[in-house]
Amino acid sequence: MVMNLSKSFKIAVCCVMIAVMLSGCMNSVHLKDLLVVEGLGVETQDDKVNLIIQTLKLGAAAGDETPQGNRTYNTESNGATIVDAISGFSKSVSKKLFFGQNKLIVFSRDIAESDFKEKLDYFLRSSDSRIDVAVCISDKGAKEIIESKENDSGIPCENIVYLLKNGQDAGLSAFVTIGDLLNMSTDKTSDVYLPVAEMNEKGDSTQTKGLGLFSKEKMVYVTNDDETLGFNLISDKVKICTIEFEDEELGDICLKVSEPKVKKHIEIVDGNIVFNVDIKAQLMVDEIEKGIVTNLDEKKLKKICSDADRKMEQLCTAAFSACQKNNSDSLRVGEYLAKDSPKSYDKLSDEWDKYFQTVRFSVRADTELKKISDNTQLG
Repeated sequence: MVMNLSKSFKIAVCCVMIAVMLSGCMNSVHLKDLLVVEGLGVETQDDKVNLIIQTLKLGAAAGDETPQGNRTYNTESNGATIVDAISGFSKSVSKKLFFGQNKLIVFSRDIAESDFKEKLDYFLRSSDSRIDVAVCISDKGAKEIIESKENDSGIPCENIVYLLKNGQDAGLSAFVTIGDLLNMSTDKTSDVYLPVAEMNEKGDSTQTKGLGLFSKEKMVYVTNDDETLGFNLISDKVKICTIEFEDEELGDICLKVSEPKVKKHIEIVDGNIVFNVDIKAQLMVDEIEKGIVTNLDEKKLKKICSDADRKMEQLCTAAFSACQKNNSDSLRVGEYLAKDSPKSYDKLSDEWDKYFQTVRFSVRADTELKKISDNTQLG
């Protein structure tokens, strides 16, 4: 009797599982009936929200041969809200939009400087959004970035995402996702930062243009190249970057900085908040204007390291000053205060805008020259 009950129970479980799997299939949509979104631009046009989507030409991706050239096309829709604009695509396209493969969201500069939080909220809450989607700001309209041909690449928006990732590794840009923005926007003291992109002079591809620093809900400043590199060094985002400076004897010197290791902490000194940043890195001499790199003596090598330390400290100081002048805690100093001095954080966090202006910055770089060329190892 027990065996019969056990067998009946197993049969019942199997029936339920089969029913669930079959019901899932009934609600599925075939790929040929979908528009696969690869990139999305958000801008304003005549007081309305204008959306530009880049979708994949599925037919161009089919066949035995590797597809050549651009395999996407762009479509626009506008409405009073983002929801209205998305609904409006049903008037111009015959297939359902699929955002599961979206790689990039581009906001226009005017949105970043006005009602960014309102527009961002949709992508933080929407079931169509994913936390790993990259986000950037266009220096002008979002449309020109989404419609960039990227030198006739297969999927232009995918190329732009690679541009942002590689730019962050080199300290020239940033790679920020919806998930990152969610963390930044929910932190009590932190402000948002985003990479800014623009079209190159030829108008055929996208290039990076610093970081957009936000104060509360609006973008208030775009960093220059030095500030961008300093910001990324402090944030410990750099993998390998290039620094340049001038020496009286050797002329212009170009160095590669690799494997930077960053430690950050807050300390309270005489009642003042001090944000400490310590950077250790390895150097390789890339180019020296006056001299042959293999003929450098020990004194000159030490001088190069000392100058490199000073240059990196200047870059970081410039980045922190840009944040402080624009009242943007994009470097998350408040978060380190909460970690290293919880009592101070509890007292100051409610008025962090005011107290952030009084934070003192201290940076120390310590570099070691490991190579003078790609083929010459020191020590």
